Amino acid sequence: MRQRMNMDLHFTTIGHPLYEFNEAVQRLREEHAMLEEGLGELCAAAKAIGDEEQTDDWTEPLLELRGKALAFQQELMAHSHWEEEKMFPMVAWYFGEEPDQFPLMEQEHELAEQCIEAFIKAADRIRHAVRRAEAQDMAAYLLQAGSILKHHFRQEEEIIAALEDRSNRYGF
Repeated sequence: MRQRMNMDLHFTTIGHPLYEFNEAVQRLREEHAMLEEGLGELCAAAKAIGDEEQTDDWTEPLLELRGKALAFQQELMAHSHWEEEKMFPMVAWYFGEEPDQFPLMEQEHELAEQCIEAFIKAADRIRHAVRRAEAQDMAAYLLQAGSILKHHFRQEEEIIAALEDRSNRYGF
């Protein structure tokens, strides 16, 4: 009998919009935490470029940073794709509207991606020894992306929290 009650409870929540929304919010938060950790590591590595004044050629550290930037870019793009394909349509359906901030947040996301891509392209063009100032200029693209994404993640979390409060207030 107890097993049957658990099954009935389980089946009544599967596919329920609130359950799916809560699952999506949980995934969003987990992915943001993972991305923020990766972003912190990427920005720390970018800040370290140019720290040693006696280093004459920053090519190798820049190419290592390029590999990290590519890996982060792939994770960020997968997250962005999921948001656009699943999370944002779910929010729009669930609440009957798309929050006004979503288009602006997507523009921020795209700007950050452009900064990362600018760094990768600059690293791809390295054909000579890279001096300190040039290396720092290249790494600045990643630092800019980091600044944009930190703001982006925080704003997205605030919007989702407000939507959760709205959902809880109306009981759906």
